[in-house]
Amino acid sequence: MANSKKYIIMFLLVAGLGVLLYFLGDGKIPQEEKEERRVESINWEKNYDSENKHPYGTYFIRQILDRGVQNFSVEEMDVSVKTYFDSIGNQEFKEKTTYFFIGKSLNLYDSEVDTLLSFVAKGNNMFIAAEHLPLNLLETLFINYDQYAYTDYNEDSIVSLTFEENELSGEFLLRNEIRKKLLRQRWRYINYGVDLKYEGQNRGNMDSRPCYVEFRYGAGIILIHTVPQAFTNNFLKTTNGREYVEQALAYLPESTILFDNYTQYVYDDGLMEIDYGQPGDYSDDGRRLGGMNSLKFLLETPALRWGYFLILIGLVLFAIFRGKRQQKIIPTMESNNNSSLEFSETIARLYLSQNQHNKLIVHMKNIFINKIKNKYYIVYSDDAKYAERVAKKSGVGVQEIKKLMDLFKGGANTSNVSDEYLVNLYKKLNDFYKKAR
Repeated sequence: MANSKKYIIMFLLVAGLGVLLYFLGDGKIPQEEKEERRVESINWEKNYDSENKHPYGTYFIRQILDRGVQNFSVEEMDVSVKTYFDSIGNQEFKEKTTYFFIGKSLNLYDSEVDTLLSFVAKGNNMFIAAEHLPLNLLETLFINYDQYAYTDYNEDSIVSLTFEENELSGEFLLRNEIRKKLLRQRWRYINYGVDLKYEGQNRGNMDSRPCYVEFRYGAGIILIHTVPQAFTNNFLKTTNGREYVEQALAYLPESTILFDNYTQYVYDDGLMEIDYGQPGDYSDDGRRLGGMNSLKFLLETPALRWGYFLILIGLVLFAIFRGKRQQKIIPTMESNNNSSLEFSETIARLYLSQNQHNKLIVHMKNIFINKIKNKYYIVYSDDAKYAERVAKKSGVGVQEIKKLMDLFKGGANTSNVSDEYLVNLYKKLNDFYKKAR
């Protein structure tokens, strides 16, 4: 009967919780709060992933290249540059091919850069939208990149993108929008004073500073853009953004696009600053401090938040119904006290009251021998060596110990022991215990 009551109470609590969640659910939430929750659930990380439909993925540009632009087709490159080109060996591409990369940093080994340059020299192309390039590529394309520093930056929430050629005139505003709010970040451009090799030409600007350049390398073309954010979903969802990307891609010859979806991950080698995110997540120099706290992430995501609360409530219910003892409490038993000393005192008083001093002396001798054995690990023997061993361990003189042993022996063997003899033995024994170490 008791168990039935517990299960009924548990059912009622769970049912009540379900009703409470229903009335606190989305049906009673204002439209503004619903929109805020939807925005919070979006992934605002700048990951430039071609399969990501969130604001800063590159899913839209991937689809535009594959389906929205004539004479372009897309092949995925989901392995490293080295692995991909090693797999095809010296095989020539049947059609003109463009290596296409959008990401924060193009992180390639020197040998991979050499492979791509050789690939372009044979009549293929390379399009890179990234803030940071490999040193080997910088040394190849720019004459004095190290003297002036290859890139510099503007720090703002909105920048203006324009094209150099008159027929492509117009201003395109690019916003850094995170959770529907404009936040300042660093926008990279190519420094004035950096000279371009291989018939390098400036094709586009950001706030009147070069950000889009073209090189004629061998029989192919290399296009470098320092603002990868211009090719993300968030910009392409606007008419303004689509027009800009269409004009930017107009410099790219018709070809098969080799879309590098492997290398676009954020990387910081100590020199590369990462974009600003939420206030408090980044230091003044742009480097990430810690990111979102795990518990904060749980509480800010509606589904995870309710799951977290349900787990806590379940634990409380478990503690209530299963935390009780499943058997009667076992009473605490007091430990046995060592009453051997009290027993000895009782025996001693008995012998003293009956004037049996010799038996009392035997009892005292046995206690003395046991104490020596337990404390110094010396077994009793009726010879002179016993006194010497006890003296060495206890630090009491040998003669005092011999005198004490003689008193024990003399008193135990005499039936009529005087009170003075017993008192003298007690004093000698007490002196030994005081002096013994």
